[in-house]
Amino acid sequence: MVTRAPSFDLRKLLHIFLAGLIQMVPLSAGLNSGPITFKFKDVPLKTVLLNLIEDHGVSIIFPDTIPNTSISASCELCSETEAVAAVLALSNLVWEQTGTQFTIAVPTTLFRFGVSGRAVDQESGEPIPFVNVYLPDLNMGDISNRDGSFSIPNIPVQSCTLVLSYIGYETERIPLFFPRDETLFQEISLLPKVLSSKGVSITGFNREFMDRSNSPGQISFSPRHISTLPNLGEVDIFRSLQFLPGIQLGLGGTSGLYIRGGTPDQNLVILDGMPVYQTGHMFGFISGITADAIKDIQVYKGSIPAQFGGRVSSVIELTSRNGNSLEPHGAFYGNLMSQGISAELPIFSKGSWIVNLRRSINVQSDLYKSIQEFVTGDDKFNLLSQSADQLVNQKAFYGLQSSYKDLISRLSFLAAPRHRFTFTHISGIDSVLEDREYFGFNSIMGHDTTELQERTEWKNNGSILNWFSKWNHEYDSHVSVSRYLYSSRYSSQQSTPVNGNHLSNIGSADEDNTLEDRSIRFQHRYIGFENHRITSGIEESYYAVRYETNKLDGSVSNTVVFNQEGFLHAFFLQDQWIPNDRWDVQAGYRVSYYNELESFYGSPRLALKYRVRPGVSLETSLGRHHQFVHRLIGENMTRGTRRMWIISSRQIPCISSLNYHTGLNWEKGYYSLSMNGYYRSLIDIFQFQGSFIPTTTLVNDRTVSNNEIGFGTGTARGMELLLRKKEGMVSGWISYHVNRTKYDFPSLNNGDSFVANHDKMHEFKSVIMTRIRKWDFTATWVYASGRVYTSAENMYVNSGYQISTTGNQNNERLDSIHHLDVSISRTWQVSPAMIHTGLSIYNLYDQWNISHKRYNPYTTQLAVTDVAMFGITPMAFVKISF
Repeated sequence: MVTRAPSFDLRKLLHIFLAGLIQMVPLSAGLNSGPITFKFKDVPLKTVLLNLIEDHGVSIIFPDTIPNTSISASCELCSETEAVAAVLALSNLVWEQTGTQFTIAVPTTLFRFGVSGRAVDQESGEPIPFVNVYLPDLNMGDISNRDGSFSIPNIPVQSCTLVLSYIGYETERIPLFFPRDETLFQEISLLPKVLSSKGVSITGFNREFMDRSNSPGQISFSPRHISTLPNLGEVDIFRSLQFLPGIQLGLGGTSGLYIRGGTPDQNLVILDGMPVYQTGHMFGFISGITADAIKDIQVYKGSIPAQFGGRVSSVIELTSRNGNSLEPHGAFYGNLMSQGISAELPIFSKGSWIVNLRRSINVQSDLYKSIQEFVTGDDKFNLLSQSADQLVNQKAFYGLQSSYKDLISRLSFLAAPRHRFTFTHISGIDSVLEDREYFGFNSIMGHDTTELQERTEWKNNGSILNWFSKWNHEYDSHVSVSRYLYSSRYSSQQSTPVNGNHLSNIGSADEDNTLEDRSIRFQHRYIGFENHRITSGIEESYYAVRYETNKLDGSVSNTVVFNQEGFLHAFFLQDQWIPNDRWDVQAGYRVSYYNELESFYGSPRLALKYRVRPGVSLETSLGRHHQFVHRLIGENMTRGTRRMWIISSRQIPCISSLNYHTGLNWEKGYYSLSMNGYYRSLIDIFQFQGSFIPTTTLVNDRTVSNNEIGFGTGTARGMELLLRKKEGMVSGWISYHVNRTKYDFPSLNNGDSFVANHDKMHEFKSVIMTRIRKWDFTATWVYASGRVYTSAENMYVNSGYQISTTGNQNNERLDSIHHLDVSISRTWQVSPAMIHTGLSIYNLYDQWNISHKRYNPYTTQLAVTDVAMFGITPMAFVKISF
């Protein structure tokens, strides 16, 4: 057999020569390191690569087997890396860079890239939470966590643009080139929107306060500009939230949050992951968390994700400021109610520390005194004073001193680019001193002349340690450990003159009540599966409640001690599934075990969002929620127990609620419209009856009757409407809320259902803003139904001066209220300081509005009077930052 000799193949020889030439090119490439500019249209890929090698001196190695498809690419004044990335952006080839050497290869499997990073403030370096991070051409994205970190895995292209947007910041666009950016942890700086600069006057520039989130019923709210809103007393976070739809105006102008028919204790308020129980000062008139310490607020009043539990109405998630990590900063501020100071210090370029301290003013203004009288007027001793009858020589004198202060501090340390530790501490104290003298009240007080001294003190202290970790593009975790302690202490001393000016002690009372919450949480997220984001976590909370009352009446003393302890264990699993660019499905399940009741509680959650077309979407959600911690509600609360908490037990049930939400959202240009409807069904709500004192009723874990604690059900249904104009010479929003909240207690109101005390049928709120030159102008006008009340003919006073209802509870409604509030503010640059000052006027046209009815059982007949809200009330503030 003869083997044929190989013939001479010129084409094969040229291939060998070309391959050898390519291998030799890197030895002489890289001579031209200047910017590269080119523009190719339908040019073979190999020709383009040879052009980069020969004309621009780029060192490239590629196999002869790469597809020689035609490409179109352009680059202007690009680096070598950007040039190679632009050429290969739309191909299925992969490349890597070692120094100045680029190696191109044909992938053996379908490639998938990922990007991770952190969004930070360009001016301060502090992380920005809840930033919307997305790839617009691929319909992929993420929301940054409280550490500002984000991840987007499974990116199927080699070149794309990353877009970041957040309330009050300029939108940032970052080009990405893979695989170059695959291993980089991006730190992307966002520039705050500047409303004015030196020598420039801007008219009508918008101030951004809120944005609609991806979850049904969720609103992102930025407190950055709330000082420009009209305020009563001082800049207030919770009172600012009351301008949002579905959040009712506070009763009598207070800062309490009544959301979708719920009461304030049914809201889960968390600060950096820690539940906060004491959220107000001055009997709830002022928020207990200063606005200067908060970076971001997330309001969940529709769909509540499975990672949240323990309340049945809503979630208010507060993220505190990290502080400036680039240079030291400080600020002083003051108004007619309080004064404060804040300081920010960097820590070796690896972190920061910020502290905010606020306290009430020492020299109390007329406004401060008016608020004191308003919030204490319903106290039983003040009612007794008001019943003084000059005809029978009854007289009463009353002196009041109150003060408050709070502190929020946060320490943040970046141990590694992907690992951050934060430590947040919050503390606050309210102190109320009251002196009373009664003359001629022998039938009630037991003596003709009685002096009464009272002291009330509310304290809260809480700390939380957070560890945020971004392990890779697909997996991140969060661990937190927290402890929160709330205490209420009350003491009174009752005396009467004996032998002239000598005072004899005839009675005293001391109450010492505490609530402690210790919690540990672990939460992690895996987003490696295409179109799925899976989150799960475990939690354990330990609750301890202690009530101690010591009373002395003459020579008879009585001590009552009541303790509660309970463990709440929880596990949750949640999946966000985005099958295409129209559907967004979020399904989760939370299961809790409460050892006091030895029961498991399941909480399914489901949220659906459907994009009908660009700018139009439909959404709906449902979820079951359980509450194990409750604020005491009843007619016979003492000063020490009025704002205290209690946990579920065999006597106190776990409240549950089934919440439904549905909505329509429309957005076009500067305008957006949202219409939402909701329904809530509550089971096992309760309140203490008549003259029964909670601590006495619950002591010794005895069985209670319906005459002592009333158990019932409730419903809340309503509709919200929000119309916004986000930019332009005039911006702002208009909202309307209709709500009906009803309770059904077999032991109350003769078994008939009745409207809840906080029910307001209609609320219309408008916020209009503009900027003229360097002045910010804001006007708000609100119109709301009056509060409900029970007419006097349906009430009577029993022998213990307790008021009871015979029927027709809350059968009447006060007249509607309305008021116009305005504010003007400006920022002055006085190097090196920045001065922000403003004036706000509440109830500009001095409308006479009735807050509620006041019932006085100490008069001859039950007296019912109107309690007016504030008339025209000015407020000024100043803040100096440096």
